[in-house]
Amino acid sequence: METLYTARLHGFPNLSRSSLEPALSEESILSLLIVLGSSVSLVGLVFAFITYSLFSDLRSLAGTTLMNLLAALFMTQLLYVIGVGGVPDPELCVALAFSLHYIRLCVFCWMLVMTHHMYSQFRTNLHLVPVTDNAIGKRFFRYSAFAWGIPAVFLTASIIIQYHDKAGKILDTASLREHNCWFLDKNSFIFGLLVPVVVMVVFIFSYIIRSAVVARYVISMQVDKRIRDKMRRKRTLQIVLFTKINILLLTVMVLGALTKLIKSDTLWIAYHVGQGLQGIFIAMLVTCNCQVLKLYSKTIKTKRSKYIPSYGNIAAEARNIINRGSSVTKSTSLQLLAWEPCPDPV
Repeated sequence: METLYTARLHGFPNLSRSSLEPALSEESILSLLIVLGSSVSLVGLVFAFITYSLFSDLRSLAGTTLMNLLAALFMTQLLYVIGVGGVPDPELCVALAFSLHYIRLCVFCWMLVMTHHMYSQFRTNLHLVPVTDNAIGKRFFRYSAFAWGIPAVFLTASIIIQYHDKAGKILDTASLREHNCWFLDKNSFIFGLLVPVVVMVVFIFSYIIRSAVVARYVISMQVDKRIRDKMRRKRTLQIVLFTKINILLLTVMVLGALTKLIKSDTLWIAYHVGQGLQGIFIAMLVTCNCQVLKLYSKTIKTKRSKYIPSYGNIAAEARNIINRGSSVTKSTSLQLLAWEPCPDPV
């Protein structure tokens, strides 16, 4: 595994003329896929974050939580790219491993927050809970304290386990460098990352299923068919979107866990491909849907209407001018014929 990793994943191969033919086939393609996939994912996440920050219709509590998820995914991709070429400094290796451990937990915490908010919205529409005046700022503060604070607690527990396993020699990064400082040691990885992620994924899927059940009751209570169909499309879009994002994140995490616990070149390469491309897939899921595309088309139509006047508006203005002129000509009052008041006589 070390030979395959150092040959294929530590930077680009030597592209000199003597070694161009044998090295250009497999190693360069895999390295190029990892680097380009990560770069495209970073650009896609930035584009999605800018999209949700520009439109005021998307800057709701749900949109703000999604922006935090995109920010956490961006940091995950960025730290992943930093470790691709290898980390020789032990202090930097430990810092990178702890940072990735924390930010991966933040991603699943924000996913849990998003599904909880969706379920609470659906229950409010069904009037299963009393509608109270919950300010968006207070609720977002609680969500932020949970999504950024709980991972810090698990990270502290992982550091304690790591320190205990290393017998105080926490800068001994021989085992961390086997996976390019992306994962902590086995016990810290299992009890500090895998177990919390599994618990959060169970809660995420439970909220998604409960939201689907509540949404079905809410939709069936609507009398108007158009309102019922519109609500069904919106609720289905939201539930399916969260399900796809969660499945994608869970798949990458499972591949990472298998590569950490099982020595397999195929799983290691699959994890690299999934980790490098997950950002662009999630960015496409949250931006290339009907709700966001409607906002884009609405903005374009508004800009066109400002700079290109329509023939209907021109005709209406012409009729107003003609009517105003006719009313002036039909008047017999000298005061109406004068555009300004007459000067006082001297």
